[in-house]
Amino acid sequence: MAEGSERKPEEIRQEVYSQLVWDTRVNASDIDVEVKDGKVILKGLVPSYLDVWEAEDDAYAIEGVRYVENRLKVSPPPHFPVPGDPEIASKVRSLLEWNPNIDARGIDISVDRGLVTLMGTVESIWQKHSAGRIAEDVAGVVGVNNEISVEPSVAVTDEDIRTDIIGTLVRNSFIDAGMVNVHVKHCVVTLSGTVHDYYAYRTAEEISRSTQGVKDVNNNLVIA
Repeated sequence: MAEGSERKPEEIRQEVYSQLVWDTRVNASDIDVEVKDGKVILKGLVPSYLDVWEAEDDAYAIEGVRYVENRLKVSPPPHFPVPGDPEIASKVRSLLEWNPNIDARGIDISVDRGLVTLMGTVESIWQKHSAGRIAEDVAGVVGVNNEISVEPSVAVTDEDIRTDIIGTLVRNSFIDAGMVNVHVKHCVVTLSGTVHDYYAYRTAEEISRSTQGVKDVNNNLVIA
């Protein structure tokens, strides 16, 4: 997109909807798309919780989209045999225990009418994030509250975390590290500044999550 140019909201809206229709992972039949000042609002119903985040990724993939407000709700099809809460909890527990990259011994799971709450502790923020994504993909889940606490096994100072993240951003060819601000307090990372696209936005967040000692990440980057 040429500097200083702005795409028309209707043009963005049509491309977002076309992207949703193209994506065979997403049932877009009951999704409404609104666009205002580069912000996309997704509303309507989808059959699974995973559809909620896949639809958001599709919207961010369109040029000119700066932010996505995701209001999608989960409504399983009438013919779908919705699992009960105990079955959902058992499935989430099994998937976490089978995953060799997650120490599930410290994770507690509760389910209330399809809403999964994850509690307990893990050693890294990426384990917390992975546990949440695993729960999102289980049939019958309508939402996930990820309240897992991160307790790193190795103590790392805020300055060491910041230095590690900045060094990795500089090495990444998809990110203009000079446009990204990294603030760390009590091992919680806050990213601010601007990036050119959604891929850079997500990459900066993943770099922060993968850095040793990080307990949480607030991604306040703006796509411009």
